[in-house]
Amino acid sequence: MKLFLIYSFLIFCLSVSLTSAQTKDTLSIYYYNKGLRAISINDLETAKDLFKKSVREEANAPAEYELAKIYMADTSHSMWNISREHIKNAVKLDPNNVDYRIFYGKLSEALFKMSKIEFNAEDDAIRQYEKALELDSSNVYASIRLGEIKSKEFLEFNRSRKKYDDSFDKDSITTFIRRLQSEGFRRLGRTKSQQLSEWRNLFEIDLDGFVQKDFNYAVKALDNAIKYDSLNSELYLKISSILEDRNLPEKGIPYLQRLEKFYPNSKEAHLNLGILYYRSEMVDSAYVEYQRALNLMSESERIDFTYNSVKILLDPYLKDKVNDLTQDQLKNVISSFWKSRDPLNLTQYNERLLEHYTRVAYANLRFSVPTLDKIGWKTDRGYALIKYGFPPARFRYRSEMRLKGTGFQGMAKTDVWVYGDKTFAFDETSFNGNFQFGKPGRQHWDDTQEFIDDLQATQPDDYVPVFNGPVFDVPYKAIQFKDINKSNLTDVIVSYGIDVNNTQPGESKYKYDHKTGVYFFDKYFNKIADNIKTIEYLNTRNKIIIPDSGNFIVSSIEMKAQPDSGNMSFEILRTADKGVAAYHGKYEVKNYNNNSLSLSDILLASNINRNSEEDGRIKRKDISILPNPTGIFSEDQDLYIYYEVYNLEKNVKGLTDFKQNIILQRKDNKGIIGKVFSPILKVVGINSEEKQVSLTSDYQTKDKDSQIYLQLDMTGYESGNYVLTIKIKDNIAGKETEQSTELTWK
Repeated sequence: MKLFLIYSFLIFCLSVSLTSAQTKDTLSIYYYNKGLRAISINDLETAKDLFKKSVREEANAPAEYELAKIYMADTSHSMWNISREHIKNAVKLDPNNVDYRIFYGKLSEALFKMSKIEFNAEDDAIRQYEKALELDSSNVYASIRLGEIKSKEFLEFNRSRKKYDDSFDKDSITTFIRRLQSEGFRRLGRTKSQQLSEWRNLFEIDLDGFVQKDFNYAVKALDNAIKYDSLNSELYLKISSILEDRNLPEKGIPYLQRLEKFYPNSKEAHLNLGILYYRSEMVDSAYVEYQRALNLMSESERIDFTYNSVKILLDPYLKDKVNDLTQDQLKNVISSFWKSRDPLNLTQYNERLLEHYTRVAYANLRFSVPTLDKIGWKTDRGYALIKYGFPPARFRYRSEMRLKGTGFQGMAKTDVWVYGDKTFAFDETSFNGNFQFGKPGRQHWDDTQEFIDDLQATQPDDYVPVFNGPVFDVPYKAIQFKDINKSNLTDVIVSYGIDVNNTQPGESKYKYDHKTGVYFFDKYFNKIADNIKTIEYLNTRNKIIIPDSGNFIVSSIEMKAQPDSGNMSFEILRTADKGVAAYHGKYEVKNYNNNSLSLSDILLASNINRNSEEDGRIKRKDISILPNPTGIFSEDQDLYIYYEVYNLEKNVKGLTDFKQNIILQRKDNKGIIGKVFSPILKVVGINSEEKQVSLTSDYQTKDKDSQIYLQLDMTGYESGNYVLTIKIKDNIAGKETEQSTELTWK
């Protein structure tokens, strides 16, 4: 009987034990499910209590996860700290759950943004996203966030350096070292002076190694995100921006080209691609992208981008008047402004305007401050960029650490832009991304605002042209004559020499495909006249050999224009490599139709003959002239001069009567010295009559306008620079005129 009772008691106890275990498990799940139902009706407080009961009954990751979400919904720092503890527990209980890792990463990022004391929170986020990718390599969110975080770090620290602050004096460093030593830090085998030096260097460390790691990490993460989320436009924009910032714009172009295929109407894609093309010196392509972007802008955006931003450049010239202009007046002023600065008229676009578009687009992309509702070109850095362009060198001083009392105080970051002739500094004093003109006494000595103001008068803006190809030089010379057929026009002829690299072209034609143009504008840069030629081959019979300079094949281009003062441009655009030679300047087209005695310009030539039809030479009636645009001659290079005399009076016999005098003068650095007169000259021809005349003799011609060419023999003359002067006296009218030019004898 006792045995039965004992057995019965054991069975009862065992039953109670099993029942208790089953009830505990059931209660944990029960509370969890009830908590989910409370969430479904938005009763978060009840849900919170139920999930806590579930966890108390038995530790479980799902309930911890739900608690973490509830506490994160409350945006206070204290609640987010509680949320962090719950998500830590969830991850610990179920370390292979990707959702928990992602939530932990999101929360850590939020904490990092919320409070400065959470400086380690972003590292926590990185670790969680990395673990999530280990568990699921196709997790797009983790790749995106890692790419974003590392991109931000790269952009923040690229071209950065730590700056030692003089206020961080020796005593402060010593105190700092002692504090570290008291906490167990030791640098064995080093004297105190060595330690001081090392700590000074600590605040001047080169950050590029860290930056390169962030760059590589960001590119890899963003590439992975694009692989699984190919329609996410932000990924393409982000990866292209960090590639550009690392001076690899050409590597960012394929990403944006791909983005444009997905979103052909994306204004941001076109603007960003325009920047990358331009920064890669693919100016033609940049022009196309900017045009597409402008067409996609709203009217107000387009006005802000193309007109309002230009006021920064107009201010030094118009001062306060710029704000008094109507929209139409402003457009006209801006149009003239850009015309006057177009470096290459041979292209369909204005390279200077494209530079401006690039500066504005870049400023808006990089310098905008959304928290202040401030667009990039209106910031101080945007202002400097629009006026002076991209600095050749740029670096950022990181926040200084100054010892204050028992701790350290961070000082402003400073963005420093170094040009060849000036340096600007911009301080981020409010830690909100808004860098303002630097003030003295921070991390530099000069007042940038004051410096910028001074530059308004001496250097209101700066621009170095960017072309599709290399810039090269050609010797050229512009010569003016009276137009043979229309006396009210003037022939402006530009001769130029193409360097053939000391080769000896054996064929009659030398392959040199190029376009050349000569333009004349009025003082408002409205085009008055032009001529554009496309040339595939140069005539090798036009070759001249210049001592110490090489071999040149000469060609020429002629423009007919009415007399006026304005601006002229001579340009060459080479087909093979898109190389550019361009020359601009003020110019006056002379008037030879005023019935007053006058002389054309003096043309220096290497050969002159009659009735020749050689391409590329200057033709004046039946005279063919091989000009020498270098103005350099020697015993191996014949020296001819050609000029025309206009509006000579005739006597009763219908003949002119004039006297010419040719003067050759030596020139040194101080000017003209001495005179060398006519015995060295051989007269080769006057008009159509091949007769010898004295250089100072009176002689007669049948033409009111006379053509004259001579050969100069300077054998035995010293090398140097000379001034050649032609003086003409009309014996009938009693009038005189003269012209001069310079030449070099070697």
